[in-house]
Amino acid sequence: MKKTKMTALTLLVLLMMSLMLPSTQAQAAAATLEVKATAGISGKAKYQSVVPLQVTVKNNGADFSGDMAINSANSYEAASALVVPIDIAAGEEKTFTFYLDGLADYGYSDADLFAFYEGNIEKGKKVAYKGTKRLQSNFLDPASTFIYTLTDKSDRLAALLRLSTFVPQNNVEVFNINQLKDYTFPENEQGLAMANVIVVDEVAIADLSQKQQESLLKWVQDGGTLLLGASDQVDVTAGIFKEYLPMSLSKEMTSVSAETLTKLSGGGIFTQPISIHTSTDHEGSLPVLTDNNAVLASKKKVGSGEIIQTAFSLGDQPLASMDGYAALLAKTIDVQSISQQGMMRQGQSPLDQISYELRNINELFPSFEVSVSYMLIVIILYILIIGPVLYFVLKKMDKREHAWWIIPVFSIVLSIGLFIVGAKDRIVQPQVQQSAFYKVNEDSSLNGYYVESILTNRSGDFVVNADKNTTAIAMRNNNNFTGTVGNLHESSYIKENANGSTLALRDLNYWSVQSFGGKTSAQNIGKMDVDITLKNEKLTGTVKNNFPFALKDVTLISGVKEVKLGDIEANGTLQVDKEMKTTVLQKPSVFNSYNYSYPSKKDEVDPMRIERMKTLALPLVENDRQPILTAWTDQAIVGAELETSANMSPITMLVQPFKGKVELSGPFTMKRNNFTYTLNALSASGYFDKIEEELNNWYLSDGLYELTMAMPDQFMDAVESLNELTISNKDVKRMQLSIWNNETNMYEPLVDTKQVFTDKIMNYINQDGEVRIEIKYGPDPSGEQTKLPEIELKGVAK
Repeated sequence: MKKTKMTALTLLVLLMMSLMLPSTQAQAAAATLEVKATAGISGKAKYQSVVPLQVTVKNNGADFSGDMAINSANSYEAASALVVPIDIAAGEEKTFTFYLDGLADYGYSDADLFAFYEGNIEKGKKVAYKGTKRLQSNFLDPASTFIYTLTDKSDRLAALLRLSTFVPQNNVEVFNINQLKDYTFPENEQGLAMANVIVVDEVAIADLSQKQQESLLKWVQDGGTLLLGASDQVDVTAGIFKEYLPMSLSKEMTSVSAETLTKLSGGGIFTQPISIHTSTDHEGSLPVLTDNNAVLASKKKVGSGEIIQTAFSLGDQPLASMDGYAALLAKTIDVQSISQQGMMRQGQSPLDQISYELRNINELFPSFEVSVSYMLIVIILYILIIGPVLYFVLKKMDKREHAWWIIPVFSIVLSIGLFIVGAKDRIVQPQVQQSAFYKVNEDSSLNGYYVESILTNRSGDFVVNADKNTTAIAMRNNNNFTGTVGNLHESSYIKENANGSTLALRDLNYWSVQSFGGKTSAQNIGKMDVDITLKNEKLTGTVKNNFPFALKDVTLISGVKEVKLGDIEANGTLQVDKEMKTTVLQKPSVFNSYNYSYPSKKDEVDPMRIERMKTLALPLVENDRQPILTAWTDQAIVGAELETSANMSPITMLVQPFKGKVELSGPFTMKRNNFTYTLNALSASGYFDKIEEELNNWYLSDGLYELTMAMPDQFMDAVESLNELTISNKDVKRMQLSIWNNETNMYEPLVDTKQVFTDKIMNYINQDGEVRIEIKYGPDPSGEQTKLPEIELKGVAK
C-alpha cells in the first residue's frame, strides 16, 4: 500500500511539473525579442499625417523569421495594422524604418503596439516580446506647420523660427534635415509627408540620388510647397525640377529698397536694400512678390503642390538678419493658408469626415430595398392559393387527403423562390459601391480621397489590392471594434509589396457590409479646357472634355452661385450660354452645411452620394481662390479593387479650378459676397469658427484677429478708377476695427460704424487686391454668433 502511495505521489509531482513547463518556456520566450521604437523626426510627429517609425529589434533567442504587426490607428474612424516580414538571426539587432499612414491616439486602444508571428500572421504562432508597448513622442496637432530645410548652415534660415508669430494658434516647427544626425534623405515620398514646406537654400538638388529627387517631386505633386532660393546656375542645381521652375534667373542684378520690402511684407522692418537677380517668367508661373517690373518671387503649380522660386538668396546677408525677413517669408509661402492644409472642417481628418458624411450613404445598396407592394401581393396570392384555391381544386379531384404534404411543399418551394429572387444579386459575387472625389490639376493629374463599401456574398477574409498611388485603410466597424480597439491586426491589416499594398479584411460575416477608404492620385488622366467669359451677367464660351469618358452634370460654381452647364461626351465640347446674376467669377464659398438627411428610397441614394462628395471636395480647392467646374462620372479611377470579382458601382466626382474671364463695362459695385474673406487669429487665445459664409455668421472668442478681404484674381486689371470704399462694422458693441494703410505701413482706427473712403483708396488695397482689417473682439459674455465687417467697393471699369 505504501509503495502504491509513493507511486501515486511521484506521478502527481511529474504531472505538476509537466503543466508548469510550458509556462516556464513561454516566459523564457517572452524575453527573446526586445523592441525599441521612436516616431517622427527629432522626437516630434504630427497626428493624421504619414509618420516615420524607426524600430530596433534585438533577438536574444533562436533565429526568428515571420511577420511583425504594428497596431497603430490611422484616425478615429480608420484603423488597420501594418504587417511587415522580418528575419533576425539569433543574437542579431536590426533597425527598420516604416511609414505609418496616419497616426491617432484617442485613448481607446488597449493593445500592445507590436505583435510578432512565427512564419506568417495568417497561420503562425504568436511570439511575446518586451520593450515598447506605446509610442512615446511629442505628437502635435494636425494643423501644425512642419518646415524642412536643406541648408549648409541653419543660421542662414533663422528667420523661419519666427514664423510662429504669424500663426500663433498653431505650431510651426523647423527641421534642418541635412544636419540631423543619422538622417538620410528618403527615397520614398512618405518620408517627407509630415512636411508642409521644404526650403532649399543654396544646396544642389541635383546632388541627391535619382530616387531621392523623384520622392521630392512626388511629394510636391501630392500637395507640398517647395521654396527654392536663388543660387549660381540654379537651372543646373535644380536637377529633376529644372523643367518645373517658375522663372529663369540671369546674372544681372538689381536692387530692391527697404521701403519696398516693408510694403511687400505687410509692415516688416527693413533697414537696408537687397540685391536680386533679374528674371524671366516661364509659362504657367504666377508672381508672388513684385516691385513694378522686378519679380522677387514667383510660383508654379505642380500637381496639387507648388514650387516657389525667389530671385534672391534665402540666407545671404543683410536680408537674413533683418527683423522683417520673417514677415516676408510668411508672405512668400502664405504660412496662414499652409497651416490649414491637410485638415477638413472641424479639425477632423479627411477619412473621419468621409466616414461621418459619406460612408453611411455609400453603404446603402439597392438590394437592401424591399418592395412593400410586391410582398403584399405575394402574401395575398399565397393565402388565396393555399386556402380557397387549393381547397376547391382538391375537392373537385376528390384528393383532399393530400393537403397535408402539398401545403408544406408549396410553402418551401415559394420560400426558396422568394429567396432566389430577392438574393440573386448577393449570392453570385460581392457587391461594391465606390465614391471618390478628386481635384483636377493643371497637368492633368488628379488628387483626392475615396470610400469603398463591400456587401459580402460569403463569410471569411476579403483582400483588397491597391496600387502605389492609393492607400486602403479599413473603416472602423462596430462589429469589429467593440469598446476598445484591441489588436488591430485581428480585424484588418496592410501588407506592402512592389506594386503597392494589400488590405486584408478579416472574418467578415455573411451578407455584411465593410467599408475602407484612403487617399488616391492618378497621373495624366485628363482635364477640362475652360474658356468662359462673364459679361453683363451672362456666361459664354466653351468647355472641352479631355477625359476619356463622359462627364455628367457639369456645373460652374462661383461664390454661392451655381449654374448647371450640361453633359459632355468624351473628347467633346460644350457650348456655354447661360445667365449668372453676379459681377465677378470667384472661388466657391465653403461653409458648414450640417446635413443629416437620409435617403428614403434607392433612387435617392446616388444623387445624395454625388451631393455629399461635392461638399467634401470643395476644401481641396480652397487655396486656389478661383471659380470651379464640377462634374461626375460613373467610371472608376481609384487604384484599389477586390482580389475576387465583384459587381462594381462607382461614382467619381471631379472639381477643377479655372481662370474665369470677366469683362466689366461702366460703373460697378463690389459687395461682401464678391470678396474672399480670410480670418487669422493674431493672439494665441483667439479661436474662430465659420458658421455660414453666405449669411456672414461666425463665432469668435475674445482676442485679436486679422481679416483679409480679397478681390478675385486679376480683377484690378479691368478697373479704370475706384470711387468709393466702405467698411461697415456689423457688431459695434464687441468689435473695434482698424484698416491697414499700405502707404504708412500702419493700422488706422475706423471710428465710424460705416466708414467711407473716397480719396486715396489704393492706399488701402495692396498689390494682391486685398484689404486688411484688424479686429479687436471682446469682451463677449454672451457667446453669441457675430458678423464680420462688410465691404463695398464702387468704381468704373476700363
